[in-house]
Amino acid sequence: MSATIRDVARLAGVNPSTVSRVINEKSVITAETRERVYSAMAQLDYHPNSLARSLVSGLAGAIGMVLDTGDDGAFNNAFFGSSQYAIEQVAQAHGYHLLIANGGERALETVTELVLGKKVDGLILPPSAATPQVMARIGDFPHVILGQPDEDMCLNTWVDVDNRSGAALATAHLLEQGYRSVAYFGGMHTGGMGFIRRRLQGYQAALPADCPPRMLSTDAAPDSAYRTALACLAEAEHPDAFVCDDNFAAFGLLRAARDRGLRVPQDIGIAAFNNAPLAEYLDPPLTAVDIDTAMQGRQTAQLLFEQIAQKTPLRQVLVAPRLIVRASSVRE
Repeated sequence: MSATIRDVARLAGVNPSTVSRVINEKSVITAETRERVYSAMAQLDYHPNSLARSLVSGLAGAIGMVLDTGDDGAFNNAFFGSSQYAIEQVAQAHGYHLLIANGGERALETVTELVLGKKVDGLILPPSAATPQVMARIGDFPHVILGQPDEDMCLNTWVDVDNRSGAALATAHLLEQGYRSVAYFGGMHTGGMGFIRRRLQGYQAALPADCPPRMLSTDAAPDSAYRTALACLAEAEHPDAFVCDDNFAAFGLLRAARDRGLRVPQDIGIAAFNNAPLAEYLDPPLTAVDIDTAMQGRQTAQLLFEQIAQKTPLRQVLVAPRLIVRASSVRE
C-alpha cells in the first residue's frame, strides 16, 4: 500500500498541513523542517500527485536545464554528468521533474518556450546561453547559471568551480617541489571558454617574476597532446613542469615524456585538472586538481529552489577545488 501524506507527517513529526505546505511551497518553512519532510518522503517513497499539486499551486512541477550541445568542452564529459545527476537528486527531493532542453543557437527560442509556455518553474542555464537577449526574456523568472558567466553577465545568480584557485594551487605546488620552468598545457583553442581563461589567469598569477609564462596549445585528444608535447620536449630548454587543463592532455604528455626518455617526476613534473577515475592508477599516479562538480550541481539546484519558493538576493558561489598530490609531481 502506497504511503500517504499523513504517513509522511507522522514520520517527520509534523502536521499533515505542514507537509502540504512544504510540497506546494506555499509559505516559509524552516530549512530543518523542510529537510525532515523531504527525508520522510524519501524513506516512504512518497510521491505527490503532480497534477493535483499543479492545479493547487499553479506550478508546473518541473525545472528546466538548458544545454548547449555544441559546447563539448563544458558539457560532453563525465564531470558534467555528475553535476547533472546531483541536480536531478535535488529536484527529486523537492518532488520535481528535470526537463532537459537544447539551447545553443536556439537558446532564446528554447527559453521562451519553457518560460512563456509555463512548462517549468525555474531554469538552469549554461554561461553560453546567458546572453543579454536571453536574460532580458527571463527577467525575474527563477534561474541560476551553471558556471561563471562573462563579466558583463555576472550580476546574476551563478555557481562555478573556482578555476583560478585550482590552477594557482597546481602551479604553486610544482614550484614548491623545485621545478623552475612551469608551462600551461591544454585547450587554448577554446580560449573563448571562460573557465579556460580563468585557469590561465590562476596559472599566471602564481608564477614568480623570474618564471615567464608559457602556454602550449592542444586539443582534447591524447594523440594531439602527445604530438605537441613530443615537439616541446625535444627543445633544449623545454619546461620542467606542466599544468595540464585536463586528463587527456596529461595522458599525451606522459607518453611523450616516456618516448623522450624523461622520467616523471624526476625530470618533469605533471599536475592536471579533473581527477579522472584512472588518474591514481597511471604510472606514475597523476597529481590532480579535483573539481567537485557534484557539489556545483547540488548548490545550483538548491539556489534555484530557494528562488522558486521566494524571492532571494543574487548570489555568486565558487566551489573550492582541492589538490590531490600524487607521485607525478613529487620530487624526493
